[in-house]
Amino acid sequence: MEIERIRKEQWRAVREIYREAFPRKERKPFWAVRRAVRRGRSQLWTAQEDGTVFGFLLLTIDRDMALVEYLAVSDRIRSRGTGSQLLQMVCAKERGKRIVLLIERLDDGADNREQRIARRRFYLKNGFVSAHVGIRSAGGSMEVLCRGGTVTGDECLSLHAYA
Repeated sequence: MEIERIRKEQWRAVREIYREAFPRKERKPFWAVRRAVRRGRSQLWTAQEDGTVFGFLLLTIDRDMALVEYLAVSDRIRSRGTGSQLLQMVCAKERGKRIVLLIERLDDGADNREQRIARRRFYLKNGFVSAHVGIRSAGGSMEVLCRGGTVTGDECLSLHAYA
Protein backbone atom coordinates (compact mmCIF):
# COMPACT_ATOMS: atom_id res chain seq x y z
CA MET A 1 0.00 0.00 0.00
CA GLU A 2 1.34 3.42 -0.95
CA ILE A 3 0.33 6.61 0.85
CA GLU A 4 0.77 9.89 -0.97
CA ARG A 5 -0.78 13.31 -1.42
CA ILE A 6 -3.72 13.27 -3.77
CA ARG A 7 -3.08 13.47 -7.50
CA LYS A 8 -5.50 15.03 -9.97
CA GLU A 9 -6.62 11.68 -11.38
CA GLN A 10 -7.53 10.36 -7.91
CA TRP A 11 -10.28 12.87 -7.09
CA ARG A 12 -13.09 10.80 -8.63
CA ALA A 13 -12.17 7.71 -6.58
CA VAL A 14 -11.88 9.80 -3.39
CA ARG A 15 -15.34 11.31 -4.03
CA GLU A 16 -16.84 7.81 -4.41
CA ILE A 17 -15.31 6.61 -1.13
CA TYR A 18 -16.39 9.88 0.56
CA ARG A 19 -20.01 9.40 -0.48
CA GLU A 20 -19.93 5.71 0.44
CA ALA A 21 -18.44 6.28 3.89
CA PHE A 22 -20.23 9.35 5.25
CA PRO A 23 -23.93 10.17 5.48
CA ARG A 24 -24.94 13.38 3.70
CA LYS A 25 -25.45 15.27 6.97
CA GLU A 26 -21.79 14.61 7.94
CA ARG A 27 -20.28 15.63 4.59
CA LYS A 28 -19.06 19.04 3.55
CA PRO A 29 -19.84 19.83 -0.08
CA PHE A 30 -17.14 18.04 -2.05
CA TRP A 31 -16.22 21.24 -3.90
CA ALA A 32 -15.34 22.76 -0.49
CA VAL A 33 -12.99 19.85 0.25
CA ARG A 34 -11.27 20.30 -3.12
CA ARG A 35 -10.99 24.06 -2.62
CA ALA A 36 -9.44 23.67 0.85
CA VAL A 37 -6.82 21.30 -0.58
CA ARG A 38 -6.17 23.49 -3.62
CA ARG A 39 -5.66 26.56 -1.40
CA GLY A 40 -3.31 24.66 0.91
CA ARG A 41 -5.59 24.91 3.92
CA SER A 42 -6.00 21.12 4.04
CA GLN A 43 -4.00 18.10 2.96
CA LEU A 44 -5.59 15.05 1.39
CA TRP A 45 -3.63 11.81 1.60
CA THR A 46 -4.61 8.72 -0.37
CA ALA A 47 -3.86 5.06 0.23
CA GLN A 48 -3.55 3.28 -3.07
CA GLU A 49 -2.28 0.08 -4.55
CA ASP A 50 -1.61 -0.61 -8.23
CA GLY A 51 -3.26 2.70 -9.14
CA THR A 52 -6.48 2.01 -7.24
CA VAL A 53 -7.41 4.33 -4.38
CA PHE A 54 -8.68 2.40 -1.37
CA GLY A 55 -8.82 5.13 1.26
CA PHE A 56 -8.06 8.70 2.16
CA LEU A 57 -7.47 11.07 5.05
CA LEU A 58 -8.28 14.79 5.02
CA LEU A 59 -6.13 16.79 7.44
CA THR A 60 -6.34 20.48 8.38
CA ILE A 61 -3.42 22.02 10.27
CA ASP A 62 -3.60 25.17 12.38
CA ARG A 63 -0.56 26.12 14.45
CA ASP A 64 0.27 23.22 16.78
CA MET A 65 -2.88 21.19 16.09
CA ALA A 66 -4.06 19.04 13.21
CA LEU A 67 -7.68 18.02 12.66
CA VAL A 68 -8.46 14.72 10.98
CA GLU A 69 -11.63 15.84 9.26
CA TYR A 70 -12.30 12.65 7.34
CA LEU A 71 -10.75 9.20 7.32
CA ALA A 72 -12.38 6.67 5.04
CA VAL A 73 -11.52 3.29 3.61
CA SER A 74 -13.43 1.58 0.82
CA ASP A 75 -15.80 -1.18 1.89
CA ARG A 76 -13.87 -3.48 -0.46
CA ILE A 77 -10.81 -3.59 1.82
CA ARG A 78 -11.97 -2.41 5.24
CA SER A 79 -10.30 -4.11 8.25
CA ARG A 80 -7.00 -4.73 6.46
CA GLY A 81 -5.01 -1.99 8.20
CA THR A 82 -5.37 0.78 5.60
CA GLY A 83 -6.96 3.25 8.03
CA SER A 84 -4.28 2.56 10.63
CA GLN A 85 -1.54 3.08 8.05
CA LEU A 86 -3.02 6.45 7.05
CA LEU A 87 -3.31 7.55 10.68
CA GLN A 88 0.18 6.41 11.63
CA MET A 89 1.71 8.19 8.62
CA VAL A 90 -0.03 11.46 9.48
CA CYS A 91 0.89 11.21 13.16
CA ALA A 92 4.54 10.59 12.24
CA LYS A 93 4.56 13.42 9.70
CA GLU A 94 2.95 15.85 12.14
CA ARG A 95 5.02 14.78 15.16
CA GLY A 96 4.94 17.49 17.81
CA LYS A 97 1.41 18.55 16.92
CA ARG A 98 -1.74 17.54 18.74
CA ILE A 99 -3.83 15.43 16.40
CA VAL A 100 -7.57 15.87 16.97
CA LEU A 101 -10.64 14.13 15.58
CA LEU A 102 -14.34 13.85 16.32
CA ILE A 103 -16.37 10.65 16.50
CA GLU A 104 -20.02 10.00 17.22
CA ARG A 105 -20.62 9.75 20.96
CA LEU A 106 -21.40 6.27 22.26
CA ASP A 107 -25.15 5.92 22.64
CA ASP A 108 -26.83 2.67 23.65
CA GLY A 109 -29.97 3.70 21.76
CA ALA A 110 -28.24 4.53 18.47
CA ASP A 111 -29.06 2.48 15.37
CA ASN A 112 -25.35 2.19 14.63
CA ARG A 113 -24.25 1.43 18.19
CA GLU A 114 -21.88 -1.39 17.18
CA GLN A 115 -20.27 0.80 14.49
CA ARG A 116 -19.68 3.56 17.02
CA ILE A 117 -18.06 1.14 19.45
CA ALA A 118 -15.84 -0.32 16.70
CA ARG A 119 -14.86 3.15 15.46
CA ARG A 120 -13.90 4.31 18.96
CA ARG A 121 -11.95 1.08 19.60
CA PHE A 122 -10.08 1.62 16.30
CA TYR A 123 -8.93 5.13 17.29
CA LEU A 124 -7.97 4.07 20.82
CA LYS A 125 -5.93 1.21 19.35
CA ASN A 126 -4.15 3.82 17.19
CA GLY A 127 -3.02 5.88 20.17
CA PHE A 128 -5.87 8.38 20.56
CA VAL A 129 -7.47 9.14 23.92
CA SER A 130 -10.62 10.92 24.95
CA ALA A 131 -10.19 14.65 25.46
CA HIS A 132 -13.29 14.50 27.71
CA VAL A 133 -14.83 17.14 25.47
CA GLY A 134 -18.14 16.86 23.65
CA ILE A 135 -19.35 18.93 20.72
CA ARG A 136 -22.72 19.22 18.99
CA SER A 137 -22.37 19.41 15.22
CA ALA A 138 -24.45 18.82 12.12
CA GLY A 139 -23.52 15.15 12.51
CA GLY A 140 -24.96 15.01 16.04
CA SER A 141 -23.31 14.66 19.42
CA MET A 142 -19.58 14.10 18.98
CA GLU A 143 -16.71 13.09 21.27
CA VAL A 144 -13.28 14.66 20.80
CA LEU A 145 -10.31 12.30 20.68
CA CYS A 146 -6.71 13.48 20.59
CA ARG A 147 -3.16 12.23 20.33
CA GLY A 148 0.05 14.02 21.26
CA GLY A 149 -1.39 16.12 24.08
CA THR A 150 -4.66 17.39 25.45
CA VAL A 151 -7.08 19.79 23.84
CA THR A 152 -9.72 22.03 25.39
CA GLY A 153 -13.23 22.53 24.11
CA ASP A 154 -12.39 26.08 22.99
CA GLU A 155 -9.30 24.92 21.11
CA CYS A 156 -11.29 22.20 19.41
CA LEU A 157 -14.05 24.62 18.40
CA SER A 158 -11.44 27.04 17.06
CA LEU A 159 -9.77 24.29 15.03
CA HIS A 160 -13.08 22.98 13.77
CA ALA A 161 -14.13 26.51 12.73
CA TYR A 162 -10.79 26.99 10.94
CA ALA A 163 -11.41 23.83 8.95
